[in-house]
Amino acid sequence: MEFHSPEIAAISQPGQFVMLGLGLDRPGTWLLPRPFSVGWTGEDGAIGILLRTYGEGTLALSRLRCGEEALVLGPLGRGFEIDDRSIECVAGGVGLAPFIFLAAREAAAGRRVRLLYGERDAGAVFDTDTLGDLTGHEPEIFTEDGGAGRLGRVTAGLDPESETLLLGCGPTPMLHALAAFALENGRDLQVSVEEHMGCGIGTCQGCVVQSADGRWVKACIEGPVFSVGELDWSLP
Repeated sequence: MEFHSPEIAAISQPGQFVMLGLGLDRPGTWLLPRPFSVGWTGEDGAIGILLRTYGEGTLALSRLRCGEEALVLGPLGRGFEIDDRSIECVAGGVGLAPFIFLAAREAAAGRRVRLLYGERDAGAVFDTDTLGDLTGHEPEIFTEDGGAGRLGRVTAGLDPESETLLLGCGPTPMLHALAAFALENGRDLQVSVEEHMGCGIGTCQGCVVQSADGRWVKACIEGPVFSVGELDWSLP
């Protein structure tokens, strides 16, 4: 989906997110907004998200039609910190969204990234032609049932000997596996954590994660992107 918001589009960075909600005067309204990574931006002021309908809130959002309005707050949070190294992006499910944004920016600058994208099965894979159009990159697809791309989990495509900068976004179990790989092989890794957010601005404190020094930190403000060494990976 795309929303017209020139102010947000102009300053968004890969890894940041927006909070989306529906007005109280329309059917399907939910009490709290939902966080969505900024998936892409357009010169016309558009901001894009990847939307998968999990429940009533995302179903109501999916029913919006061109010309209707939504509540959009952002950009929020801390994004990825990119340097001059080559980049490998490891995405699970809708965790692909920030890497669409990042890959497109890198392509516009004449640089390429390796984009590894995993799903449970072929039916869940977002349209690869659209992904190629948005990013200027050909994603490497992995499915756990082998129905599309390579058979296996997305982390199976990583090379322990590589010195690229690793970026990850996806379900928490995938991030744990990616963190274990990075720590075991001495790889630099940044992850965007998936936590439940009620406000996105640090008020509700519903998105806390435990840092390596034992503190509970708010993913919406101090994240959602963290370096692998900043977090305690002993927790489930």
